[in-house]
Amino acid sequence: MITMKILMVVAYFIPEIGSAAHVYFDLAKSFVKKGHDVDIITSYPRRFNLDKKDVDKEFALDEEIDGVKVHRYKHHAKRDNMIFRGMEHFVLPRHYFKTFKKINKKFDVCLIYIPPLPLYYFSRKIKRYDNIPSILNYQDFHPQELTDVGVMKNRILIKIMEYIERKSYTNSDFITVLTKGGINYVIKKGGDNKKIKHIYNGVNLSDFKNYAEKKDFKQKEKIEDKILISYAGILSPFQGIDNILDVAKKFTEYKDVLFYIVGDGMSRNHLQQRIKNEDIINVKLLPLQPRDEYFNIINSSDISIVSLDERMKAPCLPGKMLNLLAMRQPIIASVPKDSETAYVVNKSKCGIVIKPGDVKEAEKAIINLTQKPNLRKEMGQRGFDFLEENMNLQKNTDTYLELFQKLINN
Repeated sequence: MITMKILMVVAYFIPEIGSAAHVYFDLAKSFVKKGHDVDIITSYPRRFNLDKKDVDKEFALDEEIDGVKVHRYKHHAKRDNMIFRGMEHFVLPRHYFKTFKKINKKFDVCLIYIPPLPLYYFSRKIKRYDNIPSILNYQDFHPQELTDVGVMKNRILIKIMEYIERKSYTNSDFITVLTKGGINYVIKKGGDNKKIKHIYNGVNLSDFKNYAEKKDFKQKEKIEDKILISYAGILSPFQGIDNILDVAKKFTEYKDVLFYIVGDGMSRNHLQQRIKNEDIINVKLLPLQPRDEYFNIINSSDISIVSLDERMKAPCLPGKMLNLLAMRQPIIASVPKDSETAYVVNKSKCGIVIKPGDVKEAEKAIINLTQKPNLRKEMGQRGFDFLEENMNLQKNTDTYLELFQKLINN
């Protein structure tokens, strides 16, 4: 086997909390275990994405973690202001290219996590500078998702983003997407079907063994006798978390059912105000949690919720799905019925899909699952089996390595 020098680019990386950081760290470590040389270019950890114990720490700009060489660029970042967030996305290619030149290494291939969409320009820069081919790994589709939920409304900015999107699809060396629906989406936007492949994010199931053993969140919260329904993830307009609150209000008379919403994001203050103003007494809002506690909450839950805004039409798959499947969680998916999330839930038979905003349907689904613990267990196992077959990190690693080799040989 020929050792490859692999460059991976991702805007969020450990010690930040979030799926992108851990998906690419796990993949990078897997490449290293296969004998390859891996460098990561990323941003300096943002305070709002860190565990509380890490908020005031200083992090090295260059360090090696588990054989992966990490290179961070320190730049201004703001979570809640869309204008500043947009500006950050557009300056990242230039910042990362500076870091790339500082590394001063001849890479064989580059894998780039998108969004941010403008990182397409980074791939173009390194191709022109050192003839390095890149795979653009689309985890979400911008600007489609931003316009779907009304986050992006400026027509000029939308046109600019659509232009970049088309360029990235038509000029890329290769594209990977998380869903089969993503292939058709990219082709319709100008992508070459010969240069697109569907690859789920992968997990190393052995990594979850320790997490699966920890299940004392209910004891710590003193709610051992309650049915715990949780949502753990990003709190943004994309997720439609308001629907969870609307459903929870139907269960205020059910003393044995509690809802926990865990995470952070643009919608957090809004949700907090709703819980207070509407006296939704059976909902508890928790901040971002360390990874082990995040899994403790999931593993201690009786039912987990995946939620997407009904306007979300882009073929995306929330990163939290892998974690829920790995923890054998029965899932209530409040998502558009033609979405990729709905496809996975229905295909694996790991839960119940309901229309976003349909409170009666959600209430019926929750009552059904709370009364049938055996059904919950069966759903959880079916989800785990689907994960093992389709989202296996080792298989995905080998698939990427094959793609890398083809790009290098071209």
